[in-house]
Amino acid sequence: MDLGIIPIMVIIVTICILPFIFMSRSRKKREKKFLQSLSKIAEKHNCNITQHEFCGDFVIGLDENANAVFFFKQVNNIETAKYINLTKIQSCTMINTSKTIKAKNSSYKEIDKLEFSFLPNAKYKPNILLEFYNYDESLPLSCQLELMEKWLKIINDKLVPQKNKEAQKHESKKVYSATVA
Repeated sequence: MDLGIIPIMVIIVTICILPFIFMSRSRKKREKKFLQSLSKIAEKHNCNITQHEFCGDFVIGLDENANAVFFFKQVNNIETAKYINLTKIQSCTMINTSKTIKAKNSSYKEIDKLEFSFLPNAKYKPNILLEFYNYDESLPLSCQLELMEKWLKIINDKLVPQKNKEAQKHESKKVYSATVA
């Protein structure tokens, strides 16, 4: 092998690897910024993030002790920050809004929007929506659906014990009032 080819090969390999290094550094820097923003939201509510996950242009987090969910999203320099106290939530559902696209001989569904809808215990309060994906403004759909399914289970598992505590309170009140009467 000619010795003049080795430096050229090193330069070519370096040029090929550099974009991946820069993308990785950029992603880590973005994730650090998002986690700092999420932590600031938690601090405002005297909470700490004990579990979190990134995907594209958002991060979702949970304080397991305070039973609270935190959400931070940044799209086109517009930031969305949300805090949800799960002790005041009755249920959480995933909303998948899609549209059917018709082609010549077939049709397919295209996801338009992915959201969580939190139903508050107070009947007069509106549902709280967390938008994870919007076709018109978000990055291409990648990990959002899988992450949402995972977090829907995490959140609903946090809601179930709360419902059981409520049921136990009502049960104990019924027993108490039965023994008094």
